[in-house]
Amino acid sequence: MTRAGRLALALSTLLIVAAAASAAFAQEATPPDSVAAPVAAPVVAPDSTIDLTPPPAEGTAAPKPAEEEAGSERLDRDRFEFGVAVVEGYFDWLGTFGYRRFLREGGPFQQNIVLELEAGKKGYLSEGAFSFLYLFRPLRTFHPEWRLRPLLEAGPGAHLVIQVADIEGFSDTGFHTKVYGKLHAYAGFEALVGRRWGILVRGRLIAPADRPLDYAQAAIFLR
Repeated sequence: MTRAGRLALALSTLLIVAAAASAAFAQEATPPDSVAAPVAAPVVAPDSTIDLTPPPAEGTAAPKPAEEEAGSERLDRDRFEFGVAVVEGYFDWLGTFGYRRFLREGGPFQQNIVLELEAGKKGYLSEGAFSFLYLFRPLRTFHPEWRLRPLLEAGPGAHLVIQVADIEGFSDTGFHTKVYGKLHAYAGFEALVGRRWGILVRGRLIAPADRPLDYAQAAIFLR
């Protein structure tokens, strides 16, 4: 091989080695594709609407407003009535015991049920009566906060009457029972004397009846 051929071969070999070295250096200098650039954490502004009030303890009821408690206390949801009534008829008077229960307020009326026992005796005749009344009381005629309140109410009722007669000259007793229904209307007033008790005065009209005004009653009520 001539000198010129050997020189050309050496130059070409050097060029090949230089190209290979530059390629290897370029691969080492380039960062791997899997390494991602760091991402800055987002800045969260504080929320000014967060309620920091601690919740009530489990099982603890929230306190009621004072007005609601006062109104509930003034309302007679349950009460007992002990009284005496002057009646129209054979008996001069009757002893009375009643239980009144508030049911609901619907439309213009307060609705109550009344269970009442009446008993009396005159001469040879004794009488007892059990009554169930469903009464409607107009809401516009009274306010629970009044200490002296008008009493106007009306409604249907059912009565069970038992009469016992001692027959003179015989060791025998006669019994008589009767069940009937009537319409009733009451008018009077009730006065709250103390926190838990008061007095009640009222008269009663019934229909149908020959004598509609059948009794006048005065009673003490406990609530």
